[in-house]
Amino acid sequence: MWEFCISLSDKNLAISKKIYMALKEYCKNYNGIVTTYERCGNISILLSCEECDSARLKHYIENLIADVIVEDYKLKFLSENLTLYNLDEISKKAFMQALVSFDKESDKYIVENHLDLSNSLDLEAFYFFKLGALREKWKELVGIANDNKSYLSSNDTLVELLKFLVDNLELKNETINLMKEKDSIIFYDTNFNKLCQNQIGEKDIDSSIISSLISLAPKYVNIYCGENFNSNLTKLLKQIFDKRINFVNVENLLET
Repeated sequence: MWEFCISLSDKNLAISKKIYMALKEYCKNYNGIVTTYERCGNISILLSCEECDSARLKHYIENLIADVIVEDYKLKFLSENLTLYNLDEISKKAFMQALVSFDKESDKYIVENHLDLSNSLDLEAFYFFKLGALREKWKELVGIANDNKSYLSSNDTLVELLKFLVDNLELKNETINLMKEKDSIIFYDTNFNKLCQNQIGEKDIDSSIISSLISLAPKYVNIYCGENFNSNLTKLLKQIFDKRINFVNVENLLET
């Protein structure tokens, strides 16, 4: 049997759950075992599989950890260091998500180049002691943004920058279809396979919708909505995605 352990502080509970659930789902295909426990402020995620499946699982873990670092850790780094006080919450979160997604593959290459899965992985130690060059790269990005905060406080300027960043993201999906179903906003791919969902009652739902769309990096977006869809959100989405976004009024579809 091949065994591996990922540990991290309980301060990163949400990240630990993300890693655990992803590994648990993946290991179903290979009869792998995944369990987790918490002790003295530390969360451990233990997994094991047959030796013949270890190479495949290592590759998956490598990609999963890299994604966690360049998405969750980078977003936290940006939120702690960006000083764009004049931006409204929707614009600020959209800007941060665009910065997270921009140059993501380069960030992942740095992470994967330093990962060693031969033993166990202390995620915090890895981040703070092995990824100094990556944090310096992010620090330069934050410095540029903070130095131009007066310039970015203009809504027109920020929208143009967001549009530029989104237009230059590496595409992940051909088409994203967004629909409201009961108390959730559901994101589907081209073939209407469910990708993720946001709860309508959650705080800053409009920010979450924009952030999710930027993260999914689609070529085209179809939004199935009614007349009560947030007009400010509609305007911002049209500005960012321009001709790549299409709003479909489901109330009109029902009437026909």
